[in-house]
Amino acid sequence: MNNNPRNDLEFSDSTLLDVMPEKVDEDIATKYVLIKHDYYSTDSDHGREILAGFITNLADSSYNSVVVYLIDKGVKLLDEENPLFDKMLRLIEKSETLIVTEESIDLYNVSFSKTQKISVESIMSVTEDITYLDNLLTLE
Repeated sequence: MNNNPRNDLEFSDSTLLDVMPEKVDEDIATKYVLIKHDYYSTDSDHGREILAGFITNLADSSYNSVVVYLIDKGVKLLDEENPLFDKMLRLIEKSETLIVTEESIDLYNVSFSKTQKISVESIMSVTEDITYLDNLLTLE
């Protein structure tokens, strides 16, 4: 008896494994991203390293447009003293708009250079926005 079931598989020349399907226009249209903290998963150097990877990949992505929402401690990414500030600037350049919650900005006393791409909105407005988004990536 053959203990290796892989030996029993037969592939014809017409077999096509679609491991990484080609992206179509709707796949690269607009990506909506909600960032809740200035770290990913845990408040540690490793958590910041992971978030740095996400931010870099989003900034370098093939999406035509990225809309970023910053709530809670995520607004700290706009602080020049934050270790991820430079990476966040790259993401802002890629972004169509960056929406930050006014209440979080006030709570964490974050000051930042306002640009046309950055919109400060109430948490109620942001909540209403993200409630209706189908293509929302949440980074916690």
